[in-house]
This record gives sequence, C-alpha cells and structure tokens, in this order.
Amino acid sequence: MYIRRRITAILIFIAIVTGIVLSMTVFFNIENIEVKGKLEIYTKQEVSNASGLRKGDNIFRFSAYNTKNRIIHDLPYISDVVIKRILPSTVTISVKEADNALVMVCQGSYLILTQDLKIINSLNTYSGKSLMIYGVDPLSTKPGDMITAENESAVKNLRDMVRYLAELDLLSDATAVNSSDRLDLALLMNGRVLVRFGTAGDLERKFLMLAEMMHNQLSEEDRGILDLSVSGKATFAPRDDAAFAAAVSESMFHIKVDPPAPEPEPEGEAETETETGSETG
Repeated sequence: MYIRRRITAILIFIAIVTGIVLSMTVFFNIENIEVKGKLEIYTKQEVSNASGLRKGDNIFRFSAYNTKNRIIHDLPYISDVVIKRILPSTVTISVKEADNALVMVCQGSYLILTQDLKIINSLNTYSGKSLMIYGVDPLSTKPGDMITAENESAVKNLRDMVRYLAELDLLSDATAVNSSDRLDLALLMNGRVLVRFGTAGDLERKFLMLAEMMHNQLSEEDRGILDLSVSGKATFAPRDDAAFAAAVSESMFHIKVDPPAPEPEPEGEAETETETGSETG
C-alpha cells in the first residue's frame, strides 16, 4: 500500500511538472497580439513592435510590467499601458496617448515632438489637436534626434516658450507658435487670441501676463491681438474675422494679406490695456 501511494504521488508530481513544462514550451504560445486604444501619433504596429512580443512566444514567459515599461520608454507619448493575457493564445495591449504633443510642420510632413523638442515620429498627415510649430526649418527629421536649425535663436526661443506654456498650464490652450523672427515672437491661443511678444527679452514675465489675461481678463468670446511686446504691459485689440485671419497669416506663416477696411468701432469696444507693477513676474 505504501509503495502504491509513493508511486501514485510520483506519477502525480511527474504529471504536474510535465504540464508546467508543456504550458511553458509547447502549449499557450502567442498567436494574436491585439493593440487597442485611439492612436493619432503612433500606429498599432509601432506599439506592437515596441512591446517586444512576437507570435510564437509563450504567453506566460514574459513580464507584463517590463513590457509596459518598454513601450512607454520607446514611445514617449504613450501615457498608459494595460496588458492582458487571454488564454489560450491572445495578448491584448491597451494604450492611451498623452495629451499635448507638439507638431512641427516641415517640408510637407509633420514631425511629432516631445516637449523638450525630441523627434519621435514623422507623419504624412495629422489631424490631432496639438500645438503646431511654424517657421523652424530643422536640420534633421530623424526620429530620436533633437530639433536643431541654422536659426539657433528660433529653436532656443521655441524651447523657452513651450516650457513657459507647460509651467503655466497653458499648453493645451496653445494652437500655433512661430519663433523664427527674434523681434516678433508669435503665439496663437485657442485659435482666437494672437499673442505678440516682440523680442524674447523678459519672456517669463510676458508669459505671466499672458496667463493673467487668459484666465482672468479675456472671455471665451474675445477674438483679437494681445500685445505683450512692452514688458509689464498688456494691450488687447479686438478684431473681426477678416482682420484677425490676416494678422494670423502674417504672424504665423509670414504671408501678408490685406484685410478689408475695418468698420468704425462702436463705443465701449476700445482696446483693453492692462499694466503690472514692478513686482509682477
């Protein structure tokens, strides 16, 4: 009886070990890798490639934690990853892209950038809602490279402007920027407020005034030009659609368009001017 029990126990042990070995080698190999989530910056194939998973790999012999970190490391604008094993042979990778990617319009294509101006992708078309960068002609468009240009001041000013936007929680409201003219830095906010900074002098203080105007002074219906070129002073000039479009064309694309002659301004709609004392900024 004792010997029979020993043999039974050994056989059970062998069966368990064999089952484990088979499940880790022969059975439960990956046949399907499904990428889920709304993607605008990356493709599903790029996410799958970044995961390092391959068809034929065993479904139990990879670390979901390490795979998640690999995807986020290789694809900086992926903000969240959830990986699930669905037996017998499917792995799902659910991803979410981060908000506030930067998009540089360049030679008929779109360079997707991180906030520190690193190139992460190049697309032929782009339909997402991101800050569009104009006026900088990069020396390289290779993913992984940092943006450089012959106009070094344009890159430096762009980097500073993006940093201030992020620090003041304004990046999601920024529509377009052009830093190519060192005497006339321009920014479009919410598609309706054209900001003219003049030079990069005292730029941090100018951005503090921009935040004050956007949060506390201007309404969601205001459309026009916000002049911050004089440090410590903000002047907002309302514009009708045609005049505003002409101003944006000149500041963002450096294309001059002559708008129709403006109608007489009704009383009570004069330019709004805000000044700050020496303590601001």
